[in-house]
Amino acid sequence: MTNKKEKSILDEGLRRLGGILASPSLLLSYGHTTPLLEKSWLRRLGLSKAESEAFLDELCRHGLLDEGAKSVVCDLCRRRGIHPAEAAKLLLAGEGWPEEDGREE
Repeated sequence: MTNKKEKSILDEGLRRLGGILASPSLLLSYGHTTPLLEKSWLRRLGLSKAESEAFLDELCRHGLLDEGAKSVVCDLCRRRGIHPAEAAKLLLAGEGWPEEDGREE
């Protein structure tokens, strides 16, 4: 059994090591996304598996995967003053994509 000082030193070392190991992963996640992450976010909005896959296909077709589904959905929410689930359904129906509302990509 270690004393409190040794435990404190060990805990601090583990926190530093965790920060070193997590930093590259966190930085990568801020600038990149994956289809799986995007589908997961869309499913949380209430889209079915088939709808989230179709949405992802449209996102890629519009060249917006790097921007992410959340960014596109939230942008439409701001432009039209609607709820995110409603915006996702509109986008899935082909309405409100950035270039269709006069916004450049």
